[in-house]
Amino acid sequence: MKKWQADLVEFLAGCGALLFGEFKLKSGRLSPFFFNITKTISDGNGLLRIGEFYLNGLFDMVGGVKFNFILGPAYKAIPLAAIISLLLYEKHNITVRWGYDRKEEKSYGVASEKWFVGELCKGDRLLLVDDVATTGKTKIDLIKRVRTAFKDYDLTFQGVLILLDREEVGEDGRYSGDVLKDEGLKLYSLLKVSEVFEYLYNRVVDGRVLVSDKEYRLFQEYRRMFGASTR
Repeated sequence: MKKWQADLVEFLAGCGALLFGEFKLKSGRLSPFFFNITKTISDGNGLLRIGEFYLNGLFDMVGGVKFNFILGPAYKAIPLAAIISLLLYEKHNITVRWGYDRKEEKSYGVASEKWFVGELCKGDRLLLVDDVATTGKTKIDLIKRVRTAFKDYDLTFQGVLILLDREEVGEDGRYSGDVLKDEGLKLYSLLKVSEVFEYLYNRVVDGRVLVSDKEYRLFQEYRRMFGASTR
């Protein structure tokens, strides 16, 4: 784990974005951890720091800026796309456009922004950013919708960049990274959840041990049932 990744883990844990225990997910599974990026981007300082971590990932993992448009799915990824675009210009003098989709189509105003906000150009290369990838399906659905709506634009997607990879399979038994790969999309993640648990195991952060033997054991049991690497 690189220093910026360790700093990210401690930042997430310190602001309460990472919780450990037992949490019921939408799928019905009982997860030994819960991640909520909203805790990190609810003020200017947090949003700035998260943006800087994403920039680390862009240059260390994605291979730099080979795109000219950042797509941030509604809702949580909208500020992510904005801050990444801002920091690329501020720190590297790189100009990239950004935009997002609407969960509900707008029936008034500018017709071209009925469900998509942003200025796409022909030949654009896009990077989709988000907080997590669970099954990958919603991201693929959005990408397909963009490709269909702008079919004459000859768009290409560089990949998908997320903050945390849960490293688990969906109800269909498939890992989100593999689902995206089948669509020609590579999944990049700033952190993998296994790295988070290994780093925090019996480590004191802000005067507390967040992952003790109990939390670590629950995570290993969860991985045996739903982990992508075990299938």
